[in-house]
Amino acid sequence: MVDRTTNPGKIGDNPKVVLINPPSPWLLSDREVPPLGLLEIASFLRVNNINVTFCDLAGLPQQYWFIPDADIYGITCATPHYPLVIKIVKQIKERQKDAFVVLGGFHPTVEPERTLRDTKCDMVIKGEGEQAMIDIVNGRRERIITCPLVEDINKIPLPAWDMIDMYDYVKMGTNMVIGATPNNKEGKILSARGCPFDCAFCAQAAVSKRRMRYKTVERVIEEIKFLNSRYGCDRIYFNDDTFIVDDKRVVKLCAALKEIHEQGILYDWHCLTRADRTDPELFRIMRDSGCRQVTYGIETGSQKILDIIQKETTAEENLNAVKIAKAAGLKVRAQMIVGLPGETEETVEETAEFIRQAPADSFGMHIFIPLPGCQIWNDPERFNFPIDKETTFEYYHTIGKRGEVDGAYLHQNPQQIIKWRDYLVKVIADRNIVKFAEIRASET
Repeated sequence: MVDRTTNPGKIGDNPKVVLINPPSPWLLSDREVPPLGLLEIASFLRVNNINVTFCDLAGLPQQYWFIPDADIYGITCATPHYPLVIKIVKQIKERQKDAFVVLGGFHPTVEPERTLRDTKCDMVIKGEGEQAMIDIVNGRRERIITCPLVEDINKIPLPAWDMIDMYDYVKMGTNMVIGATPNNKEGKILSARGCPFDCAFCAQAAVSKRRMRYKTVERVIEEIKFLNSRYGCDRIYFNDDTFIVDDKRVVKLCAALKEIHEQGILYDWHCLTRADRTDPELFRIMRDSGCRQVTYGIETGSQKILDIIQKETTAEENLNAVKIAKAAGLKVRAQMIVGLPGETEETVEETAEFIRQAPADSFGMHIFIPLPGCQIWNDPERFNFPIDKETTFEYYHTIGKRGEVDGAYLHQNPQQIIKWRDYLVKVIADRNIVKFAEIRASET
């Protein structure tokens, strides 16, 4: 049992806080997406007069890590980060044994006790960390803090983009597939938090409780204008888990986006959505406001597997959604997963046939990993997917760099998974999104 009290030594008045973004072992490029959640915590601390510094380790091998001295360290941690976060905490504690180290993010939220045990950190935040970090600075010291969701996310200031090398993050990466813009600079923003769905392979519901909280249209436009004026961003990627949930809100937002699109502030934009949130008229409105691509989480071409993972879509609906988006003049990226529970030679061939038939412009091919907090992790017997819950999480990479297949080794038949993955990548051929990440990498 984990000791839920801690005494890291006295921290003086006006303590210095360093927020740390670990390297990404699973994204096509470490600098593809800025750490928006952590940057919003940084901005929240700053407006509350906290002495805060940002340490961005994304893209850096361990020998190049430089972590500034602090009284309190806050580290974000998704599951693929976990082995690296253990090393980061160890490095801090070896040089500064009285440092107070706090971990937050998806993984500590769903595995708080084990996170404390493995990392030797001082505290874990379960949930959203803005107010928790203020409380910690003011002396709160439980080992595990459970935080309510931030009800009004408009009260959080603009992300502290100035604390990172934004000129690196805004370089166009995989989204060059949409085409060039005058500046070739892309900003990523969150217009909402949460997702109302509960797909069995996704851990989002463990944090957001399937609740949506929206930024106002005015706030979203403020963020876009700032990214455009400060960093030259003329393409915006809405990094919401599902951009189209409330159609009326999307229409209202599109009216505002159209206005700044026509003013030359916004060249184009794109978003993530679902096949069952596809409406030809809404897509026409989106296209008119500058939208040029939608990304669908298709996952599989097999209806059997769609049912197993509780996707609440059909294979036919998925194919039609791609066609509808294309007919509306939008490009389409389709995200696929191989190795989901129930995968067989037959279901892989169904996915291959979907890829052949779907007129998507690009595909991302992921290997399934059972994320802590998702239904499959919580109840592996029900999904007939054995999981080693004492894993070190070293192999928790879904897509990674070209040729990376680490996620296959979480399966009972890794060589079969690799064979299926390689076959589907061959079917995707030159529509593989990886090649656009390599274009970005070649320019850095």
